[in-house]
Amino acid sequence: MDVQTIQAKIKQAISQVTGIKPEAIPDSASYAEDLGLDSLSILEITVSVESQFKFQATDEELAAIRTVEDTVNLVKKRLCVEVA
Repeated sequence: MDVQTIQAKIKQAISQVTGIKPEAIPDSASYAEDLGLDSLSILEITVSVESQFKFQATDEELAAIRTVEDTVNLVKKRLCVEVA
């Protein structure tokens, strides 16, 4: 799966929670500062991403997620681990 597909799926998950159009969400957007999300909204996005990509993030991985790019990197890492 390529990076653009991963980004599109993550932005779609964010859009479902926030109502923000996927194309209006920058890759570098911070969940709290740029998108104004609270911890519950971020958790909803994370659960959706985990479900879509079929993995369970650790508490440490979840604590490190601050931006859309962080989420993309986590999915890329997890997909590589699953394949390997």
